[in-house]
Amino acid sequence: MILPARQIVILAGSDDWLDEQVRTFFSSVETGKTTVVLDDKNFFKARNLLGQEFDWILYDARSALNLEALAMAGGTLRAGGVLLMLFNHWDDLTEWRDGDSLRWSGENPNGEKQPIFTPHFLRFFKQNVAKYQIPVYRESQLVTVLPREIGSEIIKPQSVVEKELVFATRQPTDEQQAVLRQILKREAEMYLVTAKRGRGKSALAGFLARELQSVLRVILTAPNKSAVKILQDFAVTEPEFIAPDELCRQIRQNPRLFEQDWLLIDEAAMIPLDLLNCLTSAFRHILCTTTIHSYEGSGRGFVLKFMKNIDRTFQQFGLTKPLRWAQGDLLEAFIDDLLLLQAEDELPQPDYTENADIQMRFVSQAELIKQTETLYGFYGLLTLAHYRTSPLDLRRLFDAPQQRFLLAESADGLLGCVWATEEGGLCDGQLIRDICRGVRRPRGNLAAQMLAFQYDLPQACALTSLRISRIAVQPKWQQKGIGKRLIEYFAMAAEVDFLSVSFGYTTELAHFWQQCGFVLVLLGEHKESSSGCYTTLALRPLTEAGNILTDKVARDFRRNIGLSFHPLAEKFPFPPDWQLNQSDWQILQNFADFNRTLSSSLPAIRRLLAVYGGQHCPLLEKYCNQQQKNEQIDAKKQWLRQCRAEVGNLLQKI
Repeated sequence: MILPARQIVILAGSDDWLDEQVRTFFSSVETGKTTVVLDDKNFFKARNLLGQEFDWILYDARSALNLEALAMAGGTLRAGGVLLMLFNHWDDLTEWRDGDSLRWSGENPNGEKQPIFTPHFLRFFKQNVAKYQIPVYRESQLVTVLPREIGSEIIKPQSVVEKELVFATRQPTDEQQAVLRQILKREAEMYLVTAKRGRGKSALAGFLARELQSVLRVILTAPNKSAVKILQDFAVTEPEFIAPDELCRQIRQNPRLFEQDWLLIDEAAMIPLDLLNCLTSAFRHILCTTTIHSYEGSGRGFVLKFMKNIDRTFQQFGLTKPLRWAQGDLLEAFIDDLLLLQAEDELPQPDYTENADIQMRFVSQAELIKQTETLYGFYGLLTLAHYRTSPLDLRRLFDAPQQRFLLAESADGLLGCVWATEEGGLCDGQLIRDICRGVRRPRGNLAAQMLAFQYDLPQACALTSLRISRIAVQPKWQQKGIGKRLIEYFAMAAEVDFLSVSFGYTTELAHFWQQCGFVLVLLGEHKESSSGCYTTLALRPLTEAGNILTDKVARDFRRNIGLSFHPLAEKFPFPPDWQLNQSDWQILQNFADFNRTLSSSLPAIRRLLAVYGGQHCPLLEKYCNQQQKNEQIDAKKQWLRQCRAEVGNLLQKI
């Protein structure tokens, strides 16, 4: 069976003309055709489309170009379908402000939130449009564009195609059948099936559930319940679905509850690693499926990270043949190139060579994106090292301001890299005060804002700094000192007051950054979804002003950690300080009058209660004695307002 080709078509013209085209277009769509419209108002809902299929997708790019939504749309367009894209400044996109930049570009120094120009990526986008000979219909060329004109190359009636697709997919393909036979031998405890989108991973899991459910209990979990419809359809009898966090709660409550059962995990790479490790520890057999080379940013890096800590026997399989569209599909190839999805696979991985001549060099953003080999190597290494590297990072890499890039290279190619962002240097005093109070959290300046808010330090925003966003080293060159050399070279050339880095806390990572001269100064309140670890902030001072700031926050960290109730507090056995100081008074005032969080204020609150007695703040006294956990409190917002009022009243009395 030959599946009909999918198409991409671009309409370029004025808003009035495009609006007229859309009205005419949808009034002419044949009865029974499925259509969906994506624009800046609903891009964030595009994930809900997964697990469905459409004949026509209208992607309105006049206000923003959201890459994740575009890739998701491509994954839901059926064979013979058409993706129609709208642009209103096609011939002069360099002057177009991309509304999507509000998600990934920092605000200006005055905290104003406005879209930025994104000429580099849009130039790259148009190059790929030309490469794949995607038709661009302009206002000056046509009066109207109708579905029958766009879809004229579709030669098979849709009803015939759908019958053939059903016939082809309701039984396993030869490739799926070979994998199923291996899994059903049950020679391992865990199985991992990876493939690009549209290769039949979910259908395979459904076929497996169909085989197993007559004799065994099968549990299904996934990060998005609405996206498992295909799996459930192929299973015929739907497996019991339990959300990942709820399933982990049941496992922790009774670790032996599922020890005889099978677990199917759909899109495993999108589940936080700590939950994934919990899930895969409690079942007799587990099948994990996950998409590689996709907008989620999952790939070989996920497999390496996930399997590194798994102590169960496992087998890994891959599916290569597309089932939902034709081999060599134009839309898939276009999306792959646009998102650099092949960069990881094409990345050379040289063997370690002792005494290799390693050169360090900075490259500008313009140089990086113009040198194709350097761009693919840099992004491929990031994807391999950080499996959640995503289209958001790609857009930042192309057009976000104030980025710095450092490469470590040898004759064999790229060995390591650092990606950093300029922060600090804020001059607006009112903005800085609002950041300290928790009233405003402008995008960008992540480390500077965290320090200012956590420790009530306006100078953290005023000083200049560089935040290391990513560091990556070739797998075969790790543990050879390349990472430390990169950081040292970077620090020598930085010309700022301090360096910062935020990472998911592990003993191994904390040791690495300490070896690089960084001092741990902050533990986040919540775990990272990708790593399952608590966010950590560390600083390396480079000037006298940086030294003063780092010493101050390091002392405050040691002073507060023992009074914080943080789950990692036992790793830092510093004696708690129960004496109130000037910083505590300001933190208490900000908690009472503004939006400072309870957890960031807790050490100061506990000191206040110790000095003045808990009778003035009965709610907080009960909480601080750990007789009542915050997550168990009904109406949290009202409870928190009462806590703020308790502190405010006590401060007035004092």
